Amino acid sequence: MRKTIPLSDSWRFARLEAPVQTPPALDDAAMTAVTLPHIWNLEEPAAAGCCLYRTTFAAAPAEGQRAFLALDAVCGVARVFLNGIFLGEHRGSYSRFVLDATAALSASNTLEILADNTRYDDVNPLMGDFTYWGGISRPVSLLLTAEDRFDPTCWGGPGLEILESSAEGLLRVSARVCAGAGCWVEYTVVDAAGQTAASCRVPADHPDARLQVEHPHLWDGLEHPYCYHCTARLWRGDTLCDAVSLSFGFRTAALDPERGFLLNGRPVRLNGVAKHQDRAGAGCAPTAAQLDEDMAILRDLGANAVRLSHYQHPQYFYDLCDREGLVAWAEIPMLSMPEGNEAVVDNARSQLTELIVQNRHHPSICFWGVQNEIAMMGEHLAMYRHVKELNALAKSLDPTRLTGAANLYSVKNNSQLNFLTDAVGYNIYFGWYYGDLCDYDSFFAKFHADNPRVPLGVTEYGVDCNVQYHTDHPVCKDYTEEFQCLFHEQAYGSMQADPKLWGTFVWNLFDFSSAIRNEGGIKARNCKGLVTWDRQTKKDAYYFYRACWSRDPFVYLTGRRYSNRCGPSADIKVYSNQPQVSLYRNGELWASQAGKTVFVFAGVPLDPETRLEARAGDCRDTITLHQVSQPDPSYRCPQQGQGNRVTNWFKQQNAAVDLFPEGRYSVSDSIGELLADPRTAAVLEEMIPDIVHDRRSRSMGGMTLMRILDYNADRVTEEDVMALNARLGTLSKQG
Repeated sequence: MRKTIPLSDSWRFARLEAPVQTPPALDDAAMTAVTLPHIWNLEEPAAAGCCLYRTTFAAAPAEGQRAFLALDAVCGVARVFLNGIFLGEHRGSYSRFVLDATAALSASNTLEILADNTRYDDVNPLMGDFTYWGGISRPVSLLLTAEDRFDPTCWGGPGLEILESSAEGLLRVSARVCAGAGCWVEYTVVDAAGQTAASCRVPADHPDARLQVEHPHLWDGLEHPYCYHCTARLWRGDTLCDAVSLSFGFRTAALDPERGFLLNGRPVRLNGVAKHQDRAGAGCAPTAAQLDEDMAILRDLGANAVRLSHYQHPQYFYDLCDREGLVAWAEIPMLSMPEGNEAVVDNARSQLTELIVQNRHHPSICFWGVQNEIAMMGEHLAMYRHVKELNALAKSLDPTRLTGAANLYSVKNNSQLNFLTDAVGYNIYFGWYYGDLCDYDSFFAKFHADNPRVPLGVTEYGVDCNVQYHTDHPVCKDYTEEFQCLFHEQAYGSMQADPKLWGTFVWNLFDFSSAIRNEGGIKARNCKGLVTWDRQTKKDAYYFYRACWSRDPFVYLTGRRYSNRCGPSADIKVYSNQPQVSLYRNGELWASQAGKTVFVFAGVPLDPETRLEARAGDCRDTITLHQVSQPDPSYRCPQQGQGNRVTNWFKQQNAAVDLFPEGRYSVSDSIGELLADPRTAAVLEEMIPDIVHDRRSRSMGGMTLMRILDYNADRVTEEDVMALNARLGTLSKQG
């Protein structure tokens, strides 16, 4: 029988000066003692490089026993050596891989791992608005098996394969068997009560099997997340050689352009959030208890779906989604597909295969995401071919689930990227990076009109918010809690009003680390979360979605961190999922309102200290406000953005003036197109060098220069932009 021995303690760690192919001969005294998991760039998230991890352990393999090293995730590129013998390499930060160590194992062992989070042009992700962590982020263990065994090395999978589990109770299974003649495999299915629901025996050299569970309980999301367990046992005669168990569920998932997402044939609107795995103090190595906390917050919010972005997440969190009933979108870190880079596409194939082989038993996973915003640098024919190939690969590995793609806003409605996967989602940020909050309605209407047979969802939308900043007059890029609330109320209102959308995912449930960022008063952080990175503060906008989605009665007074108020009165906003809210001021009833979700009490008088209480049924919430004579300067971000100021400059121009003449360049062209022409690239280099050389700006090749200038509006004047547009307009696109 197999035995798993954790190898988490007594490691030594050292950063190396340069990437190497073999471990250097460092003295243990020159290395730092660490415990796994270990992330070395927590304090300097932009740092990258090669590191050495070393440990020693004793092992006493029995005669005929096989030994394997299982590594659940190593950041970047990993090279593994046991007793000086090279076992193998793995290229990718987020998936499990297992190496055969039988020939190298001895009674006393030295295990060395080179972990290199250098950005290589053949390893996904090539880029991304999230930190590329360094270290060993998930457990390492020694796995001992008998000679006759289920193979743990095939794409890091469990050896048992759940190939189909239909709503009618049909279960198709197989196993990766390494065994000699005379062995057989026994499959047993048990229900949640531990009762046997089906079983069969097959020869080990023909391990495919079909089992029928009569009157199956369906995995039905939040309503009924029912799971079964399947165990595969490998026998030689009466001797049990190996056993592997997996949980699974019976269900169907489908999409319809009119009815949306169908779970077991029933329309279910996916009200979701996206989630990165990292958190303060842990980086990309959260503990099981911390993942439990994340799930508890998800359930408290009332979401029924989660997009696990932008890579394979810990196995434990997929298990939690199964148990709690959340529909999950799982994806690979394919965020950039430069033309001519075939190696990075090969790596995407490997990471997609690992993702599916390791996780296709999870009933919660209904979508395999094959790309996210790959058109950032523009589109090309090879891109369409490769996405089609990735989609076909996913279908060959798992024809029972939907494939999905998350497209950048700049992807046109008629782009081939909208016709290659089952599900299409758009990452759209009207009212933050571009456009106005009112633009969501027209965007959805035009997409449906142009592509009536394409199911559409929203895979990202949101705004950055620093809980320190507040205002009575929220505007784009002020980073206040108040603007985040206003944005989500209006944006989600447009999404709720469109019955054809199959689902929406707020970007993001939690703030997360992003080494390339410095905005909103916080460095190296994307602050679009509904909850802070440390999970300690649920922002006001969190409670807007709780009011929309949760069935647990509650009432919440917004503005509790905006305690110092300037002026004789204040508008008080309350979120609740109850039909009526009453506001009490210093113990006296001020007013009552009937409504839904958002309740605004205008002109509530302020005293030097005003205690407010909101009541809705049996629910209560209180805050205390303090009247001050001058606005509190700590509530204002010292470096506020300028919203869509550049776009608005052009909107205000005389319509008779042709600012974007046909056949000539302008700021309405993509930055990728402008940089590709040496003439226009020279103009940009001369007039906006800081923006042109900004790594983030250059990475947005598919975005128009006008939208990039919107994002950098505090670095240019209206006169500068008009002059730039005029210079570009002198150049013909014909050369």
